[in-house]
Amino acid sequence: MKRGIGAALTVGALLAVLLLVACGSGSSASTDSEGSSSSSSPSGNSPAAASLQASDGSGSQGISVNGEGRVSVAPDMAVLDIGVSAKEDTVAAANSAAQAAMDRLLNSLKSDGIVEKDIQTSQFSINPEYDYQFSEPKLTGYRVTHMLQVKVRDIDQAGKVVDDGVEAAGNLVRVNSIGLTVEDTTALRNQARELAMADAKAKGQELARLADVDLGKPISISESSYNPSPPVYYAADRLAAAPSPAQTSISGGELEVVVNVQITYGIG
Repeated sequence: MKRGIGAALTVGALLAVLLLVACGSGSSASTDSEGSSSSSSPSGNSPAAASLQASDGSGSQGISVNGEGRVSVAPDMAVLDIGVSAKEDTVAAANSAAQAAMDRLLNSLKSDGIVEKDIQTSQFSINPEYDYQFSEPKLTGYRVTHMLQVKVRDIDQAGKVVDDGVEAAGNLVRVNSIGLTVEDTTALRNQARELAMADAKAKGQELARLADVDLGKPISISESSYNPSPPVYYAADRLAAAPSPAQTSISGGELEVVVNVQITYGIG
């Protein structure tokens, strides 16, 4: 019996020793982990150093600026949104009236020197129309609308083209808008882009001077551009009903081609 108790105590002692060894190695492993953490701590400054380096390459830090370039130019083309619209009791009658007026309008455009490639259908629709003053909507007829986008490459002739079209199509004519634009903006856009880049660089240099750092190379560059051409709106009914042969006057004015760039420079 004593021998059994002794054997049990011996086994228990061995287990206790093993447990202590295991805890010691775990503690050692934890210490090693902390040691490695503290040993990497001197390079704890490396994240800041890395982000400074990143500012020269990856764009995570740097100086971001916007630059804008504007070039003014006189428009060289007018774009007319012109067409016809007819309402009759039946679809067939409305379509017939609209197409007859459209034929007259097309002949007028061609007589004014507008070539086929500059005439494009922009809308064609057939819709029922109702009178909603009753408890139940009452069908009053059908409307056929046929609109064209017409390019007039001589702005000085745009007013005449409109007047001749109004006379040809009569009361069925519709003139929604006249837009002024520049046909080819490639050279103007290149010029505006150079101005935008110079503007961005000047801003970057000024910010770098104020921050007492050196302006590095561009890390990222993005661009957006537009050339606004606000349309000149006309009241179609007033045009169609004009009793006098006075010519519609269209003033070209100036348009602007605008390029915006956003640049992020590295910090030297």
